Amino acid sequence: MLIESLTYALEKSEALETFWGKLDTGEDATLGVASSARPFMVAARYAHAPQCTLVVVAGEDAATAFARNVSAYLGDERVFRFAERTDLPFGGKAADPRAIARRLEAANVLASARNAVVVASARALLRMLPPVKASIHKPLALLAGRELMDMPCAGEFDLAEFGDVPRVLEEHGYENTGELEGPGTFCVKGGVIDVFPGNMQYPVRLDFFGDELDEIRRIVPSTGQTISTLDAVDIYAVREFACTKAMAARAAEKLKRPARTNPALRELLEQLEGGLHFDGADALLPYLYDKTTTLGDYAAPGVLTTLVEPRSLFDDAMHASDELQARAKGSNIALQGLFAEPATMNFGAGQRATYLSLMRAGGSIDDELPVKRVDVAGDPEKLFGRLRQLIEQDYTVVFSAPSFRARQDMKLAFVDHDLPIAERLDVMEDEAPQSLDRPNNTLAREAALRYGDETLSEEIRKRRLKKGVVNVIDVEIPLGMIIPKAKLAMISVSDTQGASAKRAHRHVDITEIPFPYQPGDYVVHAAHGIAHFTGLVQQEVDGTRRDYLLLEYAEGDKLYVPVEQLDRVTRYVGPEGGNPRLTRLNTSDWSRAMTRARKATKKLAF
Repeated sequence: MLIESLTYALEKSEALETFWGKLDTGEDATLGVASSARPFMVAARYAHAPQCTLVVVAGEDAATAFARNVSAYLGDERVFRFAERTDLPFGGKAADPRAIARRLEAANVLASARNAVVVASARALLRMLPPVKASIHKPLALLAGRELMDMPCAGEFDLAEFGDVPRVLEEHGYENTGELEGPGTFCVKGGVIDVFPGNMQYPVRLDFFGDELDEIRRIVPSTGQTISTLDAVDIYAVREFACTKAMAARAAEKLKRPARTNPALRELLEQLEGGLHFDGADALLPYLYDKTTTLGDYAAPGVLTTLVEPRSLFDDAMHASDELQARAKGSNIALQGLFAEPATMNFGAGQRATYLSLMRAGGSIDDELPVKRVDVAGDPEKLFGRLRQLIEQDYTVVFSAPSFRARQDMKLAFVDHDLPIAERLDVMEDEAPQSLDRPNNTLAREAALRYGDETLSEEIRKRRLKKGVVNVIDVEIPLGMIIPKAKLAMISVSDTQGASAKRAHRHVDITEIPFPYQPGDYVVHAAHGIAHFTGLVQQEVDGTRRDYLLLEYAEGDKLYVPVEQLDRVTRYVGPEGGNPRLTRLNTSDWSRAMTRARKATKKLAF
């Protein structure tokens, strides 16, 4: 991964020797560094010494941006968000099951000290959770090919037979709706349970043979079509409390006395007769548990807490607390037990890494890392001159161009300007595979050709970038920066043209697509012609698994079409009873057919 190579450059320069040295020995440490470089610093620290890390920043927007930037270096699978809930116990708005499940997933990362990064805003930490021992953060962990009683979570959730699964799902806040109706719902049909986990982008089908989970399949909810099979699935709760009959009875007993004089609590008591599956049930949290807690209590020993500008964190929490008090007025719902006071915020009891602005740090820092802007926007000569200057000053220079076309153009431009280059690709395929199917052994041969006698894994293990050249990479760098102390310069193609150069990635959620055709149907691709639609498949590109429509053409040719280009594929409509002739790829078949059709249409029009 690129972050390993960049971290190697930092290690070799000893630019963070004091800061990282103290953290390595288990001490707290403070670094003075510009805000723009902090996501990179978090990623580099993780690459240097992988450790479960909780990052706390001021503001939800800042937390989202911070997590996105760290993900660019470490990958989405290693970065989690503990987001602020937008619903309130006294606001009447339904909780978002996806937000709840992902918050609990982040809490589980911290509780298990898993090697990953959790990013939260200070204001998000105010909302209280059940005590850690309540285990609401633990997922229903299911494995294909195992009896239910042999599942890792079997004993904890009293899971022994098929009938226990719907019960456990309901206790996790899921609703049996007969048909899937989005995240947080499930349905049972014979020996099959379809469930849409709140922590996933797609629903899954649990296919049972008796009490054995025979198969787990990822499906399209609108058709039930299988996309892929899974070895395992973790299903996180979509309520931040256990929805059991015992918990409902406990809350009802505690509410009896205060409900006599409080109309809001009296209404909650009445709704409890139907269980805990109702909007507004979150207001019952203090009545469901003897003591509530905050996210910091979930951080297990060994978790590193990273605080970004501590003063700003307190300000963020204070503003949020003031807003909550104003919105709670007149609701007859007390904040105690639902939200923490800013002064009592818990960031975890473990080791601390603190990031401060150099202007505010004064003498309270252990180390400092000045960062300069790349300043290459506008005139291309500005970029070439800057790169030449950095090379002459013996910097390790990295130029990021994730797009294959942009990368090829920039390499040619660098050569034209006498700038030596070295291409470093973290993945084998640059773009979506809109080409013929290529087996893995072909990719292996390409890797061998690219790296000579060295294998791809050996090249990555070395984690080294070359000096004296522009290291052209295919991995995105969120923001270019120059770190003089480390003799490291990172520049992105987007830095050369400003925000307008950043490509807009259109994301399509295949679970929300009403497919007009089924596997086996004939379809027409606007550019490539008539094919059989085989189904939806997944391919790993740029280190990320993506969804594709697999089209089969004449003579066994295959085409993978990203779901983002779904609008280019339509169902074939022709005379009944006849099958169309499949088009051959990489020939003029389709263009000739289109030309003939246009001529015929023109003749008919005349």
